[in-house]
Amino acid sequence: MGFERRKDFGIALNVTRTYVTVLVFNLTIIALTRTVIAVRGTGGDPSFTAHMSSWAALYIGFSLTLLGLIWFLISQDWDPQGLSRPWPFVTGALTTYLAGAQTITAVMHEFLRGVRWAFEVSQQAAAESARANPQLEALGDVAGLVLYILGAAIWFAITYAAPLIAVLKSPVRRDRRWTFVAYYLANLLPIYWVYASTYYLQAARDGESASLAILFALQFVQPLLWFN
Repeated sequence: MGFERRKDFGIALNVTRTYVTVLVFNLTIIALTRTVIAVRGTGGDPSFTAHMSSWAALYIGFSLTLLGLIWFLISQDWDPQGLSRPWPFVTGALTTYLAGAQTITAVMHEFLRGVRWAFEVSQQAAAESARANPQLEALGDVAGLVLYILGAAIWFAITYAAPLIAVLKSPVRRDRRWTFVAYYLANLLPIYWVYASTYYLQAARDGESASLAILFALQFVQPLLWFN
């Protein structure tokens, strides 16, 4: 049977521990980002909808992190060798990448908003003091662009490249690897729909017209929306 585990093969425990460490680190970043959003919300922008997409990303990332930990626990053989079974291990790895992508979305979205706000405040202060610096605006644009490119590159790598490599390198028969792709898409597509809905609600709050279908399509290149 294609789904039966090979008795002479397993994933080394050290590899599983590495993924578990990444998931725990992801939980730490989620907690810190949640604190930053909560503190920022007590300022001039208390509206929940202003940070709705970031809150959604954090909640989804948190849920996927717990799911990934469960998959890695299931993958354990509980024998003296301490090997992990391939099927739940690869599923846990895909879940880890998906959880990390959501955390990156929340962090970059809020971080870029913060950078833009900081330079806007600096420009206003310079204008009020009659010491306007034309280089300040250019500096803010360059800094934001560099951070954006780095974040976008990491997001694309962890959302598409890393899961693809995990599936291709999985010790599972090639004719059965489609199940991993199906699992990944079964999680990814509903997540994108949730994000599209949050952006749609944000547009409605601002009195702007938006297409839910177009917003859903843009989630496949989500960094384009980080400045919104």
